[in-house]
Amino acid sequence: MRASFTLALTLASAATTVLAAPATSDALQRRAAGKLPFFFPESVYENVAPSGNASFGKVSEAKAVQIATDFLTAKLGLAAGEFKVYNSFTDASGTTHVYGAQQANGVRIANHQAAAHVQNGQVVSFSSSFNTGASLVKPRIPPVQAKLTVDEAIAKAVKDTGIPHHKDFAAVSEYVNTGNGIVFAHKFQLRDSSKGQWVQVWVDANTGEIVHSADFVKKSSYKVVAVPNTNPLQGFTTVSNPEDATASPNGWSTSGTTTNGNNADVAKRTASEDPVTYGTGSGGVFTSSWSSSSAPSTSANVQTTAVNLFYIANVLHDISYQYGFTEAAGNFQVDNFGKGGQGNDAVTVSVQDPNGTDNADFSTPADGQAPLMRMFVFTQTTPNRDGGLENPIPLHEYTHGISNRLTGGSATGQCLETTESGGMGEGWSDFVALVVTAKSTDTGTQAIPVGTYVENNTAGIRSYPYSTSLTTNPLKYSSLASRNEVHDIGEVWVELLWEVYWNLVNKYGFSTNLYDAKSTAGNVVALQLVIGGMMAQPCNPTIIQARDAILTADQTYYGGKNKCDIWAGFAKRGAGFSATTTKTDKFDLPAECSGTATTTKAARTTKAATTTKAATTTKAARTTKAATTTKSPTPSPTPASCDPNNICCIYFGFDC
Repeated sequence: MRASFTLALTLASAATTVLAAPATSDALQRRAAGKLPFFFPESVYENVAPSGNASFGKVSEAKAVQIATDFLTAKLGLAAGEFKVYNSFTDASGTTHVYGAQQANGVRIANHQAAAHVQNGQVVSFSSSFNTGASLVKPRIPPVQAKLTVDEAIAKAVKDTGIPHHKDFAAVSEYVNTGNGIVFAHKFQLRDSSKGQWVQVWVDANTGEIVHSADFVKKSSYKVVAVPNTNPLQGFTTVSNPEDATASPNGWSTSGTTTNGNNADVAKRTASEDPVTYGTGSGGVFTSSWSSSSAPSTSANVQTTAVNLFYIANVLHDISYQYGFTEAAGNFQVDNFGKGGQGNDAVTVSVQDPNGTDNADFSTPADGQAPLMRMFVFTQTTPNRDGGLENPIPLHEYTHGISNRLTGGSATGQCLETTESGGMGEGWSDFVALVVTAKSTDTGTQAIPVGTYVENNTAGIRSYPYSTSLTTNPLKYSSLASRNEVHDIGEVWVELLWEVYWNLVNKYGFSTNLYDAKSTAGNVVALQLVIGGMMAQPCNPTIIQARDAILTADQTYYGGKNKCDIWAGFAKRGAGFSATTTKTDKFDLPAECSGTATTTKAARTTKAATTTKAATTTKAARTTKAATTTKSPTPSPTPASCDPNNICCIYFGFDC
């Protein structure tokens, strides 16, 4: 039961603390038409030079958390107790990632986030969205008091937005930096499933005005079947025993009879989100019979899509687990097996969702609340085509959940809200889909279009196909000067990452086994660096900060051995050593990397790695972990547009 309360004023007399907040020009804001207000002080990200003392060696996670807390308290000029840790975990490199926020009078300041990353007893990098910069405004912390009860604030917000209150999330009260000072606010969630709306709002507890928000819906859309294949035209394959025992110790399906388990709940649903039709199996065997000439709504085709989406959600759950997206890091599971994080948040997947067409989206609340993936039918062909049968679509959507949970820590849910960071969210989603569907026969200069099946258009839906060829894809860092829509920004970010990926693959080779995160193959190293970078980067990062976080991940995971290959990849597309946030191309490398990078290596050795869970395959379902030699088409797609009022709108760029 949620209590309506008027907060005690006993702490008001102590409310003389001041805190730093950057001037408006240095902060990240959103006040556009159709958008709820959003303000986030601009984050800084810094690597920390070694202290020069002898290595402390490995320390316990509890000790690492204390080291990070002491460091941030001193670095940010806080008093004891003014920084509170909200979540932490230790990754495979031994780095402990510690995320938290400033608090005053015992109350959290919602958008004053900070993080520190500790390896061998020393902080190797940190980020903060407060108490940084040369010129600081220090607004007064108001008393802990409220003229409006929580119920009154909810009623006003529902009336002002037209979005119903989401009662499954308990309201709490927090301070918020609005850019014009600190206010005391009530935080709660609003959700309308039929319209794909799910937001968290902070309402000024004294005026009733919504002063800050976080939109959990990250929209997009693609096509799907079995990795590394991308769509049903490439055939179905039956895969035996695909579960990874470390990531999914109890298997995928709880009963062995429905597409419901610890990691995902996949069903065709009504407008109220009640499950109507699960994919079905017998004794853990899930079969289907797909007809390309029949409508997606036939029972056989619904079964095919439900099983495929259940497979894709679990495959990416198990793969990302190997690279650090575990229970403690905020992954999506009902039961976390006592390994940390919040449970009861398996991904809910809505098959052929009735609330839209020609699209897909993914909503990511904070750890402990189940995310929602909605997959729609595409209406550009006769018969229509199902977005749930083109693998890059659900791979893209699921990756929104990964990047949102790992950036800034899984407890916040507001760290990819700015236009640039939201654009990187789109880019990471494309990048992971490219990595998971990559084949051993691919080359860097090959043109890879995306979004080809559901519209029956080999050109795809991005401005250019992805490629390391500047002729095929000319996008550079400076392209962002004229690109301000999240998918357009995402395309540039993918190209930067794709150059790094191919530098590493050309140098170290390619493995068909993405489940072995300790492999030295280039594609595995690239995926680890990107996911490790998400953990280290600040809340609402810039591209420059995200680049530097990848370099930090290389130091923590690989001792910095790939530094020059990473710099060469970014520099080729203009995000070089001296690049800044001005979006001006800089192609320079650090002095120690000049002439050492391996970007021109023409050939690579393909490692003969095999999957750890070799599958017996027969034609009729999907492949999980075996590479094929089918090559992607290489057309020249045309640009697409998206509703500018919807951050992370859609994978394809259609109006939402």
